[in-house]
Amino acid sequence: MPQMRRMLITGVTGLLGSSICVLATSEYDVFGVARHTSVISPKCTLVHLDLESREETVRLLNETRPDVIVHCAAITDVDRCEANPEAAWKLHVDASRTLAEWAEMHNSSIVHVSTDSVFDGRTGNYSELDSPAPLNEYARTKLAGEEAVRSANPAALIVRANFYGVGGKGNSYAEWILSTLASRQQLRGFEDVFFNPLPVGLLTETILELLAGGAAGTFHVGARNACSKYEFACQFADMLGFDADRVSRISVDEFPFKARRPKDSSLDVGKVSRFLGRKMPTVQEGLIEFKKQLENEYRTLPGKKPHVLVEAPVTQ
Repeated sequence: MPQMRRMLITGVTGLLGSSICVLATSEYDVFGVARHTSVISPKCTLVHLDLESREETVRLLNETRPDVIVHCAAITDVDRCEANPEAAWKLHVDASRTLAEWAEMHNSSIVHVSTDSVFDGRTGNYSELDSPAPLNEYARTKLAGEEAVRSANPAALIVRANFYGVGGKGNSYAEWILSTLASRQQLRGFEDVFFNPLPVGLLTETILELLAGGAAGTFHVGARNACSKYEFACQFADMLGFDADRVSRISVDEFPFKARRPKDSSLDVGKVSRFLGRKMPTVQEGLIEFKKQLENEYRTLPGKKPHVLVEAPVTQ
């Protein structure tokens, strides 16, 4: 029996990393990297590692010899990055460069997960040919990470995306919305911030499809239409049977964030659609898939039976 190919996933306890881990174990022997070990999948070999240490990272790569590296690890708290840019640089740039260099030297594939926040949000519907203009340290270091990966490994696959879901460390945007709605609190949604997010399961499937197809270069992955965060929260509430009247409008300018946020980071997904030979789903279609996931995981929808959710992350 031929030996399975090996995949190493950084940030495996996060929302995207854990989703890729679960789906990829059918085709790969998966190694998951995290600062603190946690149970993700019985088929995943978890490794405790500080990616800021180049020496430890190279040692692990030499021991595991992955055929594919999927780099999901990131400091997603935007205001934390603003307060500590050195830590953001070490993880988003230095660690990314180390992984890409090793992959180049050993003829391995690498997927570098980036963000729609590399754009300033003045126009929206950004294509891969548009020039990034980051507004904060999170975005600046993520963009610098992209550049480091491209320089070290021209064949790298770089995926810019915005996604939502439940799972991982349990502090996602979707879980904040669910927690707020389920506790019958008023939910405030930004009416002047636009994006085109995908549920994490569909993003995972798309990344694995791109890998299987030998994709290289930068791809924007998201829904094929955009909406405001207020509209998203209303659709989210309505889809799950909550009262959408509990969602109120607010401007992002009224919120006391430390770091500036782009107002329209929506992505043009034409390139990925052409590569895959199919349309990307709409935001609404993505929410339908997300609802199916919740029904499968919880049997009944959140708010209809006790479940554990958390407070809103400061990243939103």
